[in-house]
Amino acid sequence: MNRTVRLVAALAATLAATAPAAQAADRDHYVALGDSFTAAPFVPMQYGTPIGCARSDHNYPSVVKAAIGATVFRDESCSSATTRHMTEPQSVIGGNHIPQFDALSGDATLVTVGIGGNDVGLVGAATDCLGLGLLAPTGTACRSNFAKPDGGDRLVDKIAAAAPKIAATLQGIRARSPQARVLIVGYPAAAPTDGRSCYPLVPLSSDDLAYLDEMLRRTNTMIAQQAAASGAEFVDTYAESIGHDVCTLPPRRWFEGVIPTMPAFPVHPNVMGEASMARSVLRVLGQPRPAAALSSLERRARSVAVGRAARFTYTVSRATSVTFALRRSLGRGRYSRTRTVTTANAAAGENSLKLSARQLGRRAGLYRLTGTPPEGGAQVVQFRIKRRG
Repeated sequence: MNRTVRLVAALAATLAATAPAAQAADRDHYVALGDSFTAAPFVPMQYGTPIGCARSDHNYPSVVKAAIGATVFRDESCSSATTRHMTEPQSVIGGNHIPQFDALSGDATLVTVGIGGNDVGLVGAATDCLGLGLLAPTGTACRSNFAKPDGGDRLVDKIAAAAPKIAATLQGIRARSPQARVLIVGYPAAAPTDGRSCYPLVPLSSDDLAYLDEMLRRTNTMIAQQAAASGAEFVDTYAESIGHDVCTLPPRRWFEGVIPTMPAFPVHPNVMGEASMARSVLRVLGQPRPAAALSSLERRARSVAVGRAARFTYTVSRATSVTFALRRSLGRGRYSRTRTVTTANAAAGENSLKLSARQLGRRAGLYRLTGTPPEGGAQVVQFRIKRRG
């Protein structure tokens, strides 16, 4: 155990010294949420309450916190968590863990979340397949177990069903911590990616391992798609971890198998796997924060009577200011000078803008309303002001 503790300390020191510099605004107040791949069960040293969350002080959030020098840090990750436990308590050994969203606040500047694997059932599927694989060193026992009688695959269906839950999780983070940079962390390559097997060390056939890897990659793709749609940043932990799977011999093994060779829960990252995940997070943090994106500038009714107010809706990927300007069509592709009408402080997600009759003016005609966030990327909607009668 002493050797492991020394290794943990050395890895943390190396990461802190070599990590890309995060932007200062991303360092102040860091909140980490997630499941067991975030919590790191059995990786030394375990801390926090309740004990059943099995959270390590050298999981990837702790390593990231040390590397960026966060002044406020709160890690509420908990083993076996699902998206439901973002807003509901989680019953574990030693008591109930609070809803993870309770850690969020308007002061948070960085939020990482690693969630979705338990909604899909990835670890449960691996456990089921290990039971099937004990007596089936070859063949397709795992794939066949999840195949549907009428075609299709039960895990594929679960991945699709988890997508709106991931979207709701990211929206919930935005609502509670609108100024935060939000990173959702994908899952690393715990299974071999080259079609090899290591039976009986890990009692799964080559096809079993290939199937589980395929489902993990599908899950990562789904999470990345939801991140893009929600204005969050996806952290790819898969690429760096290739070649360090459960079938790799120590000391190159970053994920423990059925019989761990380093302190870690079976089929989960050990301290080196957590360090790899931290490096992936730090690489993203070392890049400029994506600009706030404005989309869906709309008006349901395409016309408004002279002397009436008009309401518009628009969506931004994160909290920002948006400047709105009007131009009136003069015909033949020509427009009047741009007239700024207002600047709105927009919250992440959908917003509503009401322009008064005074702001719109009293001249009938075809107008273009343009919304522009500070980083650019304007959106335009056309509408008509009509004379009454």
